[in-house]
Amino acid sequence: MEVNDRIHGFCLKHKEYIHEVDSTAYTFEHEKSGARLFFLANDDDNKVFSISFRTPPVDDTGVAHIVEHSTLCGSRKYPLKEPFVELVKGSLNTFLNAMTYPDKTMYPVASRNDKDFQNLMDVYLDAVFYPDMRENPQVLMQEGWHYEIEKKEDPLAYSGVVYNEMKGALSSPDDLLESRIMHALYPETTYGHESGGDPEAIPDLTQEKFIAFHAKYYHPSNSYIYLYGAMDIEEKLRYLDEEYLSHFDRIPVPSKIDLQPAFSHLKRETVPYPVSEEEGTDEKTFLALSWTTGQSLDHKAMMGLEILEHALLRTPAAPLRKALIDAKLGRDVDSIFETDMLQPFFSIIVNNAEPERLDKFYHLTMTKLQQLAENGIDRELLEASINLMEFRLREADFGSAPKGLIYGIRIMKSWLYGGAPETYLRYEDLLQEMKDGLSGRYFESLVETYFLANPHRSLLAMVPDTQMAARREKEQQEKLAAKKAAMSDAEIEATIAATQALKARQPIPVLKLSDIRKESYPLPLEVRDLGGTKVLFSDVHTNGIAYLNLYFDASAVTEEELPYLYLLSELLGMVDTEKHTYAELANLRNLHTGGIASDVVVYTRNGEPDSLLPKLRVRAKALVKRLPELIALLQEILTESRFTDEKRIRELVEQEETSIELNLQRAANQIIVSRLAAYLSRAGRYADEGGLPFYPFLKAFEADFAGSLAKMQQVFKTLLPKLFNRNGLIVSVTLREEEYPAFAEAFGALQQSFSQDVFPAASFDWKVEPENEGLTSSSRVQYVGKGANFLRLGYRYTGSMAVLETLLRYDYFWTKIRVQGGAYGAFTGFNRNGFMYLGSYRDPNLLETLAVFDGTADYAAHFTASEREMDKFIIGTMSGVDTPLTPMMKGDAAATCYLRGITEADRQQRRAEILATRQEDIRALAPLIADCMKENVLCVFGNDEKIAAAKDAFGSIKPAL
Repeated sequence: MEVNDRIHGFCLKHKEYIHEVDSTAYTFEHEKSGARLFFLANDDDNKVFSISFRTPPVDDTGVAHIVEHSTLCGSRKYPLKEPFVELVKGSLNTFLNAMTYPDKTMYPVASRNDKDFQNLMDVYLDAVFYPDMRENPQVLMQEGWHYEIEKKEDPLAYSGVVYNEMKGALSSPDDLLESRIMHALYPETTYGHESGGDPEAIPDLTQEKFIAFHAKYYHPSNSYIYLYGAMDIEEKLRYLDEEYLSHFDRIPVPSKIDLQPAFSHLKRETVPYPVSEEEGTDEKTFLALSWTTGQSLDHKAMMGLEILEHALLRTPAAPLRKALIDAKLGRDVDSIFETDMLQPFFSIIVNNAEPERLDKFYHLTMTKLQQLAENGIDRELLEASINLMEFRLREADFGSAPKGLIYGIRIMKSWLYGGAPETYLRYEDLLQEMKDGLSGRYFESLVETYFLANPHRSLLAMVPDTQMAARREKEQQEKLAAKKAAMSDAEIEATIAATQALKARQPIPVLKLSDIRKESYPLPLEVRDLGGTKVLFSDVHTNGIAYLNLYFDASAVTEEELPYLYLLSELLGMVDTEKHTYAELANLRNLHTGGIASDVVVYTRNGEPDSLLPKLRVRAKALVKRLPELIALLQEILTESRFTDEKRIRELVEQEETSIELNLQRAANQIIVSRLAAYLSRAGRYADEGGLPFYPFLKAFEADFAGSLAKMQQVFKTLLPKLFNRNGLIVSVTLREEEYPAFAEAFGALQQSFSQDVFPAASFDWKVEPENEGLTSSSRVQYVGKGANFLRLGYRYTGSMAVLETLLRYDYFWTKIRVQGGAYGAFTGFNRNGFMYLGSYRDPNLLETLAVFDGTADYAAHFTASEREMDKFIIGTMSGVDTPLTPMMKGDAAATCYLRGITEADRQQRRAEILATRQEDIRALAPLIADCMKENVLCVFGNDEKIAAAKDAFGSIKPAL
């Protein structure tokens, strides 16, 4: 194909090879409909498709977000109630979702199977162009909002999936802060509106406005189609033209994103956010100084600002961060540099502050920026930040997300605004310009242009209000009561009837079980000995990067020492050493490595729920040629760290406190699962000690800092020799066989630096028993969890449990908790160690959800499915089992299996059991679930009033923090 060729209605406008992503890029335009298409051709079998639309909202009703949910609720070809769920259940997708941004909506899918990929494309295209939501008002009710009332005498309430999702999202202070920052910076443009939807405004969305939004924006003339991977592009172009695009004529779509006119001066604002009375208001204020920073089309400036953000605010050596911390304005400093929009913004944030510190924060920040611009920014600091960016760009490791998906999101930074789609895929020349900029004033000029001389800035204080939640709830109840009072009996009856289940519809195309590989994908692992240390070697092509994990045995750590073990994992690499200050250390780490981090991990042996295998894990990565520098840094951090700098340790303790506070709303689902595990096993209890129970330890540490520091230093004298010890040390390394000698040679010096003293294993006097906590907060939604250990109840783990997880998430729970209950979602897990849990996410209910969990056994006992339906659930399960792994993930998975005693035969057996699962296997799990539910082990995080109203369900009720 050459430029100006016409293929199946498409004209090829541009073609070029892009070295950075090893792909040939083709830019097409569909001549009849005006659709744009960008294709990245390469040999990656993990193919990606997405169709995106520019969707700028004009209010806070969340219409863009609700339309995103609703398009996937049935279409012309696939008139099911939930095609999205059917795809999750019955496809081999490696990614399947839809995302709403401030100015666009994206619908991406990915799969390694050609037939499956085609099915996914067809369902998504039919969904966006021909959705049932246009004719069926129940879709808006389910996905957006509706009045809810079950009995005539009940009060009227609001519910809906997006409504409850956003109640949860905007209960998180940092999410709310970002929304308020955008509102302050962009008062006259689409970016000033909450594209996800503000719960106070969502009920203003009418069916007419909902349909009009789709009609206005969901047209091929406003679309951006993206294809990535190994595929027959001519066949795909023919399909797109014949099945969809040729049915539309090109039209003008008024979706242009307007620029916010620049401010002439600083804009100041104070806004409230809700906290519970138990939390109090002391040092709970957020301070934010923000700027608009040009346009995303200027890729060079965006890269420069991203490097600046890291250098000035994101590393322990960051001078602006240090100045703000030293001034004691708050406990932690954060930043946002948002570039997924035409007019990006940059924010500097101080957490855990007080409102009266706002002016000092502003003047100190501006003064420090002025000094940096005038005196120059440390070149080694900038070089380290550039090096880290280069490492990450070249590594292109996005975890479980397909590479092609991330590239598809990245291209929208320019393509959506009229720029070339390939702009953000290139980086070689820009990286060289960044390095060249070190010899001049490039980075100082960025500070001057975008911060010092830029009047378009806002200064925001977001202050805690203990009465706000109650006040808001009272206003809503009064509004709903007035609405109900104005309704006739017939209208009330109609409202009750309108919430009933929707009728069932036609199925979507699915694969056959014969399309599924029967053998499990091997995890490369060879156990070697290196000078007496066990090495778990994974021979994987890593693009010249070495991935290294050190697993230090923590079994000698005592119960008293345990919180100090978790504290140590936070301090390592963040304090001074014998040779370097922590700032110098951070620069060296960023110059020579791709990162060094530590955490505490707790394993159980396969099938042994009472076993306990705690490790302090140190993770590191670097180019193979930089292994000597990496090993030298590890040796310095692990054997020469000094824990004497009172000021630095206080900062780190306060920052960890703040991190736990902010993560509480973000990750409440993880918290309830962690608490349930703590009720049920020693390993669960051990792991949970680094979660919520770690917070009071940190608070007590801070309250008597001098005494606590002395105690910590005393404990570390006995703790460090137990940990950094050759006895029990296991190392995993992932690289090519020919690169292994470089690792072996470098590792020797590190190995010799560890002691060989022998320490006895510690015993723990824990009473592992259910506490059944109700953890209260100012959240407007709940996270409800219930669990048990089925191995202890006499049952065994089988692969069929993985299929049951799929069934529960996307059938029983989806219907009962999401569709009928209005929660954002539900989750479940059955683990090899016997731990099973059921949970809900951003849930308006509590007791009702516990009742749904208790009904799970009955659902399983009466489960009925055709052979085709059963195959579909198995295929959906296998999509998670066969998610492509990055080189690092392969090495990590292989090491985890070894440490837990999970063999290749175990993995193959699980796979065979999944593929062989039939209806009777699901029914056979009903007694297990029934016995687990009878254990009545539960934990709920949520609204204090909601929890208080259900007090009889709990063993204890207390503030989450």
